[in-house]
Amino acid sequence: MSAPVAFVTGASAGTGREIACALAAQGHDVALVGRRTAALEDVAAEIAAMGRRALVLTIDLLDGAAIDAGIDRFLDWSQGRVDVLVNAAGTTGPLSPQIGGFGLADFDTVIGTNLRAPFAILTRLLPVMRAARTGRVVNIGGNHGMRGRAGRASYSASKWGLRGLSRSAALEAGPDGVTVNYIAPGPIAVPRMRKAWAERAAAEGADEAAVLETYVADMGIPLGRPSEPADIVNMVLFLIGPGGRNITGQELVVDGGVIV
Repeated sequence: MSAPVAFVTGASAGTGREIACALAAQGHDVALVGRRTAALEDVAAEIAAMGRRALVLTIDLLDGAAIDAGIDRFLDWSQGRVDVLVNAAGTTGPLSPQIGGFGLADFDTVIGTNLRAPFAILTRLLPVMRAARTGRVVNIGGNHGMRGRAGRASYSASKWGLRGLSRSAALEAGPDGVTVNYIAPGPIAVPRMRKAWAERAAAEGADEAAVLETYVADMGIPLGRPSEPADIVNMVLFLIGPGGRNITGQELVVDGGVIV
């Protein structure tokens, strides 16, 4: 029997990269989707070192034609098979302007990346899973999609929409044995975030630990720490494994207790 096949967006860095490598470590061949070819090739090399196959797909997720062409390549490479789909790509968009302080183009970029692209991918790959009567879909959202927040209108709207898309897809695909779930992380200590904390500490002449403590307090994290990429990875692995067999249409929050 051939190896199971996964399709992972946002695979060039951060949590998406960690998810792709974890799936390979569990025996999956992995299609890696992102905008930066060199970074994707680095991930592919890491996966190849594990003895698994990797397909690099450099795709701008705002380009519907590019998504279609990339999925055509993927299905040829996988011989029409897809066992796991993880939509991990995302963008925050404007981080502080409130409504009226940013334009429609900025809004469209966030919606296009965080909601329209997962829909476009599901449009192509969910029917493949349903025809095979097996498959696991995990959409990576965010806890701002479960509440409003000033200065995050476009991001919250996109992730809220992804929740609805995930629930509808779960209802449609459930009769064919396909599960669709949504993970809502809070702040994740990816390299980009660690760099931001270090820069803030340097600018304020403060200790990095003190800056992180302030950040955690400002975000209202009861457990007193941001998530690590491994926290999200482990939830993905749970959902695609035996433990997730009878879980679908659910929103699993991994944020240290912010949304309680």
